Amino acid sequence: MWYEVLERNNFLVGLYEQVPKLKDVRIAEVNIHDEGRVVAVKFDMPYYAEKPPKKWVELGDNTVAVRIDLSAIQEITLNSGSYDYKANIEIFKDEADLIVVKITGTVNVLIKAESGFIQSVTGYCN
Repeated sequence: MWYEVLERNNFLVGLYEQVPKLKDVRIAEVNIHDEGRVVAVKFDMPYYAEKPPKKWVELGDNTVAVRIDLSAIQEITLNSGSYDYKANIEIFKDEADLIVVKITGTVNVLIKAESGFIQSVTGYCN
């Protein structure tokens, strides 16, 4: 699964009975930092967590947002002609052992990086 390619995935795994595939998700951000050496991608999970933290329940959260950070970027392409970013996300390792993030939909992004981790998992009311 996609999350197994990324470090620091324990909290996300603990929220779900089975972590969902990233199909037709809202892409909130694609940020390029440090002259292109770091790229952050933030997206909403396809559905809310089955085992959310008590704090999220108390706040009335109904959406899980995930931010992944990728570093030692080897390649990045970005293309969009829309203002509403919805897409499928695939995350896997290629034959060169690079992490590949492939986003296809109303925004198309391809990122190849040497390392990646889950920077944050947050709940919010959408």
